[in-house]
Amino acid sequence: MNLFAACLLIALSACKQTNEKENIEIRVMDSITEIPEWLKTTVEAALPSDSLNVWIPTGELSTSSLIRAPRFPSLRREDDTEPSPFDIHPLNPAVTYSISGVRNEQQSFQIAVASMHDITGLSVEMEDLISNKGDTLDAGNIKIRYVRYVPVQRARSEYIWTSPYEDVYNRKEISGFGVPNVVADPLMDVPEVDVPAYRAQPVWFTLQIPASLTPGTYQGMLHIHTGQYREVSLRLAVNVLSPVLPSPRDYRFFLDLWFNPNAVAAVNGLETWSEAHWKQIDLYLKDLASRGAKTVTTTIVPYPWKVDWLGGSKHSQTYIGYPEMVQWLRDASGNWSFDYSIFDRFVATCFRHGIDRRIDAFSLTPFDHKGGWKILFCHKENGAADTLLFNHPDEEYKKIWKTFLRDFESHLTQKGWLNKTYLSFDESPREVLDAILDIVSDSAPVFLKQFAIAGKIDTESLAASHSIFYTFLPERLTEGDENSLILKKRRNDPDKTTTFYLCGEPAHPNTFAYSPAIEARMIPWLAAFYKLDGYLRWAYNSWTDMDTYSNPVFNFIQGDDYYVYPGKDGPVSSIRWELLKEGIEDYELLRVIGSPQAGEAIERAVRNRDGRKKCVTDFEDAREIVLK
Repeated sequence: MNLFAACLLIALSACKQTNEKENIEIRVMDSITEIPEWLKTTVEAALPSDSLNVWIPTGELSTSSLIRAPRFPSLRREDDTEPSPFDIHPLNPAVTYSISGVRNEQQSFQIAVASMHDITGLSVEMEDLISNKGDTLDAGNIKIRYVRYVPVQRARSEYIWTSPYEDVYNRKEISGFGVPNVVADPLMDVPEVDVPAYRAQPVWFTLQIPASLTPGTYQGMLHIHTGQYREVSLRLAVNVLSPVLPSPRDYRFFLDLWFNPNAVAAVNGLETWSEAHWKQIDLYLKDLASRGAKTVTTTIVPYPWKVDWLGGSKHSQTYIGYPEMVQWLRDASGNWSFDYSIFDRFVATCFRHGIDRRIDAFSLTPFDHKGGWKILFCHKENGAADTLLFNHPDEEYKKIWKTFLRDFESHLTQKGWLNKTYLSFDESPREVLDAILDIVSDSAPVFLKQFAIAGKIDTESLAASHSIFYTFLPERLTEGDENSLILKKRRNDPDKTTTFYLCGEPAHPNTFAYSPAIEARMIPWLAAFYKLDGYLRWAYNSWTDMDTYSNPVFNFIQGDDYYVYPGKDGPVSSIRWELLKEGIEDYELLRVIGSPQAGEAIERAVRNRDGRKKCVTDFEDAREIVLK
């Protein structure tokens, strides 16, 4: 065993023990050990009462989920003359707070509590909600979770090319003032939590409105319990509207998120592709399917994404890399064969969850070419790993790839998957793609019409499925703009899919861990604005460390490479993951309603794309326009 492997095993073992301990003992939703006196003074001045303070972020349930409540509340600065959604307005027990939604959709809302004294045993009890006709919205349709705070960290990518922290964060949503800075993001499914003095604790509610529920207004009570204070109750009304959204499997919105199953094995200390690993994979695929994910991320070569690292070495682009799902084997005579057993099981598992629109095969071109063009394989006789290195894609390199592609096409045909499988490329330059066209045309030309490309518009003509980097999209769709004409032509071709993607830039809009929360809800509205099919992001769960909660950054700006956090029983959701789903539902609502005022609604939703300046009522206003 080499030194790296030994260190990795030690880290995995330590991680497993840490996670097991954490799952038992976690009660406080941050890792801060001490706060300074001046910060306590700041919080004390912001809290209206020296008893238990309970409030709704933004003041309205319908918009409360669109901001990250700061861990340390503070007063408005003297130069902030306008009302702020971060102002604290104490809960009025005599008022009924309401939220509206259509059937078969999700709506999130949150409340927050804080005290100048320690709070233990904070928990929330939800009653059934009853309509004036006697129908029941069961309390089980409202999931209750507690917002957790993670440290805010700098990333190497900020020094090289991605947006810097200062251009992204909303100073109200990031709190701690460097002692340390923390941000609300993970949503923990635990029965109760403790809240240390001078800290706010949001409680996150996810309402799922059943498709069969009778429209009407449903009312009930929500009760907040603590070990120190008397019960506080909130009067809740849910206005259920008549339209019905489709199930996630039937969403038209094309969600393309790259899933890293190896990361699931690593952080749980599991052997890759063991039965215990497959059980965890099921939990993550179920989560992806709940958002209507359409693509199966497969790797036909090992570790297709690498970046420059220490001492001239290469490292997987993510902390935990993507091993191959197809094993390349060469015998002593130089003959090639390919083992598809992992690939087949993974694809079949995704299909079983309804993730079956497209299989993406990464990648015929490596992400980074500075280290040469490589063929990684195992010797068939003894399983020993080996590498063939080429300075450029010469004839021998092409010959090997042609052998694989012919075999791959034959295998996919036997499985009945050929028409769904795309050769997929991540930001490969046009000249690189041109260099491999003859490989494909001379071996498996069927794939020439099945390229999935993420990158610049200049590769559009090669792609049946094309995801365009957001910054390359035109400011507005106009008749005279070349990129607008390209997009219009693609939209009129039923055989093509066009999405857009975000990564470490732009600063706004985006879904970093400390991006203004409201921007995650806006992403699908932007797809509607540009008349695109959906959205791509390069990573759903490429975690940054064996403990992402404590070390949320590896190489890229925080949260760029994951929407969810690891948990013992599957994925732990985040604020931005929930809001992205609700934005996708907005996209589906536009389609279901078919409102003649859709254009006006979209314009309202996407105005002020910098979430720090965006009005929290924009989406509710846009939905009201559609529903009229």
